[in-house]
Amino acid sequence: MSIGESHRALRDEVADQLRSWILDGTLTPGSRLGEGAISERLGVSRLPVREAFRRLEAEGLVQTAPRRGVRVAVFDQEELATIQEIRLALELIAVRKTAERRDSETMNELERVLLAGSQAAEAGDQSALKRLNGDFHELLAGGTGSRVLVALLRSVRNQAHHLVGGLVTSPEASWSEHARVIRAVLDADAEMAALLMRRHLHDRHESQRATLTPNP
Repeated sequence: MSIGESHRALRDEVADQLRSWILDGTLTPGSRLGEGAISERLGVSRLPVREAFRRLEAEGLVQTAPRRGVRVAVFDQEELATIQEIRLALELIAVRKTAERRDSETMNELERVLLAGSQAAEAGDQSALKRLNGDFHELLAGGTGSRVLVALLRSVRNQAHHLVGGLVTSPEASWSEHARVIRAVLDADAEMAALLMRRHLHDRHESQRATLTPNP
């Protein structure tokens, strides 16, 4: 389906497509985004492209500079550290609230994801594990019952993903840690779930920064 064929607002479709291209590396950091070129590429007018740029700028994925136009946000070590610190704080709030709130639908979905993840890990299905790892984070955010927290976490995760250039841990390694967090949440052990989440994100962030830091 091409842009404009659904009933969603064009600006949302354009923003989704640009966000996808930024996060998968199709649009690299520093790439200039011209309204005309993007509108022609997507077959839409300039207005929804302009509106999409504003949304992505608010999400931290693009930057606007006087006389330089709109560009894909460029990696910055200090900014990355700040984004990762914010993400850690939000993820800990989410996992604690979800474990304490114990929304029945969320608990059922976490049990489903845990079972599916165990089966995918046993089968060595990396694609399924990658998808389930994403479900894990979305479910923990949604389990809080806060739409604001869901939106904030999604935005911060996207920024963190972009700032490390899409660098990710193997799906299998992430899944093993995610599974332990899920079990703690299902056991209503909020503190253990938070401890495991903190350890998981700390290790991931340290690894990413070490990989991205140039050798002296």
